[in-house]
Amino acid sequence: MKTGVMVLAQHSSSEGERAVAEGCADYLRANGRKDVHVAYHYGTPSSDDVMESMNRDGVDTFVILPLAISEGKMTVWTMPKKLGLPDNCGSWRMMNGKDVATRFATALGMNYALADELIERESPVRTDTVLLVIAYGSETKECEDTAKFYSNKLEEQGWRTEIAFCRHGRTVEEAINSARSSGIGRIRVIPLFISFDGKAAMQSKQTLDSSGLEISYGKPVSDLVSFYKILDSKVPDGW
Repeated sequence: MKTGVMVLAQHSSSEGERAVAEGCADYLRANGRKDVHVAYHYGTPSSDDVMESMNRDGVDTFVILPLAISEGKMTVWTMPKKLGLPDNCGSWRMMNGKDVATRFATALGMNYALADELIERESPVRTDTVLLVIAYGSETKECEDTAKFYSNKLEEQGWRTEIAFCRHGRTVEEAINSARSSGIGRIRVIPLFISFDGKAAMQSKQTLDSSGLEISYGKPVSDLVSFYKILDSKVPDGW
């Protein structure tokens, strides 16, 4: 058995995503992980090509690490399907006439260590500021549940928070109106994103920046050290 690790991001066209993916791969290698490769669902190197290349080099047991904040259609079905898998539950498939095993890791999800680091980063609490926890959004409820988890953890520290989604859910406009009606004129944006630089993110930024409120932006949660530690924890010991 020869094991390998695929760090699977979505868009190679995103400079931010590429930086995070390469940073994750470097972190894993520094922690002794072997045969670590970066791949993209959209763009190059594509996930299916990388998997084929790894298999030609002898890898027959894969762990696939999707760079995603919460589970959704992309991680449950779309990404696995491109790799010849029915879903993200882990499966065998044929490659070059032989069975290979896969472990498709879960998305970041609700993590207490990351929440604690986020709280520390945003401290101290400011009563003149609303923290806007913004996520991409999904037709499934996991994205909303994840956003609520981090929002609630920040509220427990005394922050006033709002939640918004770029797609499928409470809109940025609704969050802005809620903050404005409370009489608070400052919003600090907390992106539950791998990289807050895609089309949907840019549209949300445009809406925020034209709101007339004072807007500041925190870095995406992928910038937190806990994010890398969580990713590493999804790789089996000894790989």
